[in-house]
Amino acid sequence: MIRIGTRISPDWLERPDDLRFLKQIGVDYVDITLDMVEGYRQSGGRIDRAGVDKVVEQLGEYGLEIERANFLSAELLPVYLGSDDSDRIIDNAAHSADVVGEAGVPLLGLQIFAAANLLAGGQAGEYSWREGRGDYQYLHIDMRESVKEAPLPEGAPTAEQQWERLIRLHEAVVPVAESHGMNVAMHGNDPPVPSAYGIPQILYNQASFDRLFDAVPNANNGITFCVGTRYESGEDVFEMIRHFGEQKRLFHIHFRNVVGTLPARGEYSEVAPDEGDLNMADVARALHEVGYEGVIDYDHIMRLIGDPEGRSYIAYCVGYMRGILTAVQGPGA
Repeated sequence: MIRIGTRISPDWLERPDDLRFLKQIGVDYVDITLDMVEGYRQSGGRIDRAGVDKVVEQLGEYGLEIERANFLSAELLPVYLGSDDSDRIIDNAAHSADVVGEAGVPLLGLQIFAAANLLAGGQAGEYSWREGRGDYQYLHIDMRESVKEAPLPEGAPTAEQQWERLIRLHEAVVPVAESHGMNVAMHGNDPPVPSAYGIPQILYNQASFDRLFDAVPNANNGITFCVGTRYESGEDVFEMIRHFGEQKRLFHIHFRNVVGTLPARGEYSEVAPDEGDLNMADVARALHEVGYEGVIDYDHIMRLIGDPEGRSYIAYCVGYMRGILTAVQGPGA
């Protein structure tokens, strides 16, 4: 049975009404970031069981379960950059995987190196807010300048260096997760381009995920399949769902819709789920047909009038997804 979830940040633990709100609209599962666990930042990425249990208990008070725990990009970045501290960071990552898996969390999220990690403002491209129906605001991303050929900037890792370090990280973390029956999911580069401003990105298309799974073939190694990102790449979303679904490597789904692909236009827009190029009911049906039984979440939040915290948009997306799942899976979905 496909279920509905959402990602939350540490400040949600200080907003009990918002946690109640999630439960009220039918969200049962949440993604957390590991900095929600006491001591994660202070220790440089090393957690203990008591800290994890505390978060589990806090969320449980509102009827919410942790579906996925995510490392922070900033904590893993030194590994991709070849830092002298890489051994310690990877050891901490394996330790954290052990603790989270022992606590019964079913999925762990790793983070890929992105060109934006080395760019001022943290964005690989030109981002702007545009207005859609009724003047709601959606995000538009223009990559035409950033993907032009450019020399490798000083300090940026080459593609092969990134591959070596990515595989090393997986080889350390995935077996630990497997020992607890926990899966590990990796989200690809977003925006999905092979380089930006001369900085390589290595996990941007189906072939690159295949390379990762060939290098670390463990069955607990899989993908956070972002529908929006995969569509932006210009590849066939439905073929990829079949491809990775048959391999049982679909572990989490970002149920996001967009207008435009990078190969065709060099830009795209992140819009409301019923306004994009994809029929999201067809996406849910494809997931159902390959036997996907994990969580889908709405991912990025658009701006609605009078909705500074995003509650109205969240409720809209959850209702939209629930309607689709009921149609695809039947009553009670």
